[in-house]
Formats: sequence, structure tokens, C-alpha cells
Amino acid sequence: MYYDSQVKIINEPQIICEATQYYSADRDHRNTFRILFRLQDKVEGDLLQQAVQQAIKRHPYYALRCCVNEEQYYLEPHHGPIAVLCTPDPVELGGEASNGYLLSVSYWEDVVWVNFFHGLADGKGAMNFSRTMLYYYCRARYDEQLQAGDIRINGGPIPVEEWENPYIAIMKGERKLPTEEEIAVNIKLNSKQKVLNLYDDPRITVTKPHSFRLRIAEAELMKYCRVQDGTPAVVFSLLLTRAIDKLNPDSDCEIVTGMTVNLRPALEAPHYPGSTITLAYLPYSEKLHNMPFTQQATIYRGRLILAADQERLQADIQNSTRLYRKIYETKSLEGKRQLVRHIIDSYKGASTFQVSYVGPAQLGSVEPYVVETQLQNDGASGAITMEMMASGGSFYLEFVQEWKEELYFQAFCEELTSQGIEFTLLGKGENEVPDIQLPCI
Repeated sequence: MYYDSQVKIINEPQIICEATQYYSADRDHRNTFRILFRLQDKVEGDLLQQAVQQAIKRHPYYALRCCVNEEQYYLEPHHGPIAVLCTPDPVELGGEASNGYLLSVSYWEDVVWVNFFHGLADGKGAMNFSRTMLYYYCRARYDEQLQAGDIRINGGPIPVEEWENPYIAIMKGERKLPTEEEIAVNIKLNSKQKVLNLYDDPRITVTKPHSFRLRIAEAELMKYCRVQDGTPAVVFSLLLTRAIDKLNPDSDCEIVTGMTVNLRPALEAPHYPGSTITLAYLPYSEKLHNMPFTQQATIYRGRLILAADQERLQADIQNSTRLYRKIYETKSLEGKRQLVRHIIDSYKGASTFQVSYVGPAQLGSVEPYVVETQLQNDGASGAITMEMMASGGSFYLEFVQEWKEELYFQAFCEELTSQGIEFTLLGKGENEVPDIQLPCI
């Protein structure tokens, strides 16, 4: 089983690609997120509790707690029920409120939230857990004959690919990856141009993060994307870039999108449940300014394809693993925390804003019972972060910013309108995500 082969072996690296999430976590950078599911009826708490326990049984690699010694954080099996609380407020993870787990579930009226620490899973992993939970809940609530389809459920062995950490073989030198010198594709950020930093804008005052939630008809959006030779992530990043550009006409800095890229294909570990993401940088170079939108979208899409080239990503993984090994070999907890802060600081300012697209929710047989799906992040990764997800014929976008003033959000909405993209504002206000309580915080 998973615990015998991995979690108990504390003398081997357990927290590898997620190390920056653990050692950088504090009250200001919580590294947490939650996924919102609005159901068609008021939630029945008892049934949800049962569904959550079924889900963690199917995904036991999330039944962990974070522990600490003088040298490092490490993970160990944790027992007892996952916290399922009736509250609209985010539930602190890692402490008493979540029974020590790094995930929890909460609900209020017709909404269910699945709360995760980013060091435990990314959006893809959290969605796998969520689909299992929703299946068992909807089966008990609505239809005992509900078919699971591709949703992961209990009843058989858990594939070894789900709990093997692909980084261990790389850390040990058992798997060799290409270096930058060995590959033909090498896309890097234009270091000659200073990146526009929105924190320097005197028109905004950094306070608590604020968020705006939008809904867009998926069919109409995809039709528009096809016409523009783009994808939703490309189109929205380009529209926000154009909005930022109009608000800063005299700037000599370059607007750069940091686009989240899933590393599982490059790792050849499509079922790994952890947090395996990196950023591709898309600069809005001077020659793009006067091009038609369709041509801009084509260039952005091409840059993203090149940035997501599997060999290039494997070379990035090789570089990153050297950092992870250095973190692991640092023989004190505080030393690890200082090193990670230095690494994060070195990447600050590399992008103007960030975009993340989890993709279709793929709810399968439970989709008829889910009215709305939204991924809500902590906004700590940049001045502005856009999170996107598609579900039930709608496309959901969360716009998170580090200030209250709405000028950038309104400028983005104006760009949507100028392109004929209709949207509904579902809500706005202070961004609410879970706090995190790791040892020593």
C-alpha cells in the first residue's frame, strides 16, 4: 500500500516539487485554494459526510498530515474523518478545524466547497477527489443507479501510477532527462525588456485580495476562440494584456503573461496526484501592438505550444530538480525556508499577471446536478491571477487582484465587450480562501 512504500520513509524526500509550497507558506502566502460546486438543491450534510469518507478511501494519498522536525517538513498517514463543516467561511487547513488534514470540505445551503493546500494537490488532483465525492453524494441523494463512467470510485486496487512520485527516480539519478543544451526548442523570457509590475501603479493600493466571478456561455466562447485561432486561456490572457496596455500607454515595460502548464505529460506520470505545474512566459512584445487581434492570438498560441514542448519541459524539470535536491540537502528547517524564499523572490516580477486553466470539469454523470463550478485561488502568485474552468455548458472565470480598485477589472470587461463576448458577473468582494496552519507557522 501507499503508506508502507512512501509515507513512512522519512529519510527519503517526500515533499519534492511541492517544496516551495510548504516552505513558503505563511499567513500572507497561504498557498491554498478551494473549488466551489453549486448544486441544484440544498446540501444534505449527512450524505456529504459519507461521500467525503468514500472519496478519501479512493484517494488515500491525500489522507496525510504535515509534521516537522529540526530538518524538514514530512508527511505521515493521518486517521479519523475528514472535516465536513456547515459554514460559508473557508476552513483553516492543517490545524484543529480540519482535524489536521491538508484538505477539508464545507457546505452552506446549495454550495459545496472542497478546500485544498496547494502542497497536497493542484487543481487537477483536487478535481479527481471532488468528482469521486460528488458521485457518491449524488448517488445517495438522487439516483442509486448512477453510473460512474470515468469517475474514480472504490471497488478495486488503486493503480500504482497514482501514488508513485515521479520525482524520486529523477532525484536519485535513476531517470535521466534532457538538458537545455541537448534540445532544439528553448523558449525563454526576453530578459532585455523590463517586465511591467502592476504593484508600481499609483492608482491602486495593495490591500486584501479581491475577486470577481464571471460566467460566459461556453458554446459562444469556443466559437469565438475558433474564429480567432486561439484557446480560452490564450484569448483571455491576450484580452487582459490589451486592457493593461491601454491603462499604461506611456510605459516602456513589457507586459508578460505567466501561463500555468501541467508537467504530468513531461514527467510521464499522468495520474500523479500531487502539484506538478510550471509557468510558460508569453511576452507582449513591441511588434505585437499594432497587429489585429486574430494575428496576436495566433502568435500567442504558437508561443504557448513551443513553451509546452515536452522536451523543453523535461529540461525545465531537470533544472528544477537541482533546486529541489538543494532544498532537500539543506539540513535545517529554517535553512530550507530561507532558501525557498530566495528562490521565490528570484522569480518575482517575471510576469505581469498569471493565468490558470484547469480545463473542463468533466463531471460526467453528476453534471446534471451541478449548477456552477468555480476554482478559487489565494491570489498570492501575482498582482492579478485569472482562474478558469468549464462546466455544464458554461465557462467560469475568477479574476483575483491584490487591491480593491476596479480599474483593471473594468478595463478587462471592456475588452470582453469590444470583442462581443457576453458575460454575467456572479459576484465580487474580498477573496476568501482557507488559512493554513503548518508546524512552525
